[in-house]
Amino acid sequence: MPKATWSLILLPLGWAQITFDKTEHDFGEIIEGPPAVYTFTFKNTSSKPVKLTSVKASCGCTTPSWTQDPVPPGGTGQVQASYDTKGRPGNFVKTITVQHDADDKPIILTIKGVVKNSNQPQDKYSEVDANLAWTKRRESFGHVKSDQTPSLTFEVKNIGQTPVEFIEGIDLKPMFKLSFSPKVLAPNQEGKVIITLDGKAARAAGWKNQSGFYEIIRIRTSDPISPEKQLVVNGSFEIVYSPEELAKAPKAIFPVMEFDGGEVLEGQMVEYRFVIRNEGKSDLVIESVKASCGCTAVEPADKVLKPGASTEIIAKFDSRGRTGPQHKTITVETNDPLNSRVVLHLKAHVISTSGFGVGGTAPTSGSSY
Repeated sequence: MPKATWSLILLPLGWAQITFDKTEHDFGEIIEGPPAVYTFTFKNTSSKPVKLTSVKASCGCTTPSWTQDPVPPGGTGQVQASYDTKGRPGNFVKTITVQHDADDKPIILTIKGVVKNSNQPQDKYSEVDANLAWTKRRESFGHVKSDQTPSLTFEVKNIGQTPVEFIEGIDLKPMFKLSFSPKVLAPNQEGKVIITLDGKAARAAGWKNQSGFYEIIRIRTSDPISPEKQLVVNGSFEIVYSPEELAKAPKAIFPVMEFDGGEVLEGQMVEYRFVIRNEGKSDLVIESVKASCGCTAVEPADKVLKPGASTEIIAKFDSRGRTGPQHKTITVETNDPLNSRVVLHLKAHVISTSGFGVGGTAPTSGSSY
């Protein structure tokens, strides 16, 4: 009876592969200043999804970006290389090493060219984000009033090889509106993203008077490398009240806003009761009481004061471990439209030897409680 014969079949490890349309790009002669950007396109030629696991440039002057999501069979992805030409005249050859989850063998992409000196102005589109380049991605509205609707314009350019569409804002807050001109940017086309702030909507959403704001505006696009774009806006906000609102508003009055405890022996507690009184026509709401480091402030039990009512905010300073002049603050925020934030001051001079003096007294000017 013949012996059975076994054969070992070795399957190739690269069962899932990606194929680039080209692995080298020559920019030729380019002008120093604007970044040299090229997008390599690859195709998944296997029957399994493929994900890029590592994309690394040979030096810090080259910045890569790439398709983050798995690429389905037959689908395409991109690896973009951006070379910083500023201050780098002459020949350059840079590489980007690409690895994916189906094969340990890396793929090497190469960019090269010659950077020429130029006295011409640099390209204004200096902030590159995948297939889009911006003149800026951060801007301030400045001082915005609740009866205003200012706008900011961000200039953008498609530096890629395929059209990019601006689709929509992501979780856009109600006081912001986005518009795109045009909505779809062809390769090498310039456009604008306009952000409008509705002051009335900001007030309705609870923005406070004399407050600052910092917002990240997220935009969904069709950029295959990096679909989400982010712009940052900031500024300060002021509520404009009508004469009728002011006539009916609460009014926070502090007869004393500063207390000097004079000389105190180290370890002694300095305490003062600041009075707050509502001299307005509607309820005064004490929204917050915050003390600086080294001081404590006890919020009053009654945070809503009827017209004519008053209460106390107890401020305490523990001098243990502290010597010399001391100055602590307590910040009180209310719904008083004309005086929404008041800073109270508590002072003392802490000594660590004998000679504890008589404590100071509160100023006598102004109203008394």
